[in-house]
Amino acid sequence: MTMTAPAEPFTVRAFLLGPECPDTADALTRPLHGGGAASGLLRGTRPLTPAADQAVEHELAGSIDSFLSLDVFDVAAGGWRRHAALTEAAQRTRATPGSEEVVALASHEITSNHRPYIDVFLDGTKVGTLDVWLELLFRISGLVAVVRDAHMVAVRSGQCVLEARLSVQQILLAERQGRLDLPGIWHLHTPLPLLRDQLPPPPPPPPPPPPVPPSSVQPTQVLHRPQHIDGPYPGP
Repeated sequence: MTMTAPAEPFTVRAFLLGPECPDTADALTRPLHGGGAASGLLRGTRPLTPAADQAVEHELAGSIDSFLSLDVFDVAAGGWRRHAALTEAAQRTRATPGSEEVVALASHEITSNHRPYIDVFLDGTKVGTLDVWLELLFRISGLVAVVRDAHMVAVRSGQCVLEARLSVQQILLAERQGRLDLPGIWHLHTPLPLLRDQLPPPPPPPPPPPPVPPSSVQPTQVLHRPQHIDGPYPGP
């Protein structure tokens, strides 16, 4: 039997830098060096050789790259979990197991801002903090979703324009605007729970047992014969 590996999710890294980018850390090192991010952090410390400066910049770029593994669809899903039309459909379908609703959403936007930071140490001493800012803006129109059992199980249509911007210490590292194929990205995902933060309702009580039918078998009668005892009848 042939096993098919699951498709990789579409990440912020792939959108910003391209899915074919050979070395994302190297792609981020160039704007870091041009903006003087590392030299600004290391100002006032002992001078480093150019090779050491490059090594620090490459390590910083690798740390920044780790923040870009966010799944684009998961980020958008955080906004959909708060959309009234979807949460109401989720509640109705959860109340009626097995039911399904097709929900068409009006044009809407989802904004997601991420502010991680990196503490930088030199010889065991903290020399500064690198502030990272990742901004994502989804402009979505024509979205038609299928909701079943409180889960978003399919996206039948939808257009999305995504704007992404990555900066460090007010130094722009990467930005891009592009269109996303929402139905195409959806195929990389399992059903999305829409009521993740709400407890499910208690299960219904079990049905009462069926009545016992009258038995057609007649009860067994046991006949006792009188015992015959030999000998004189005992007197009073």
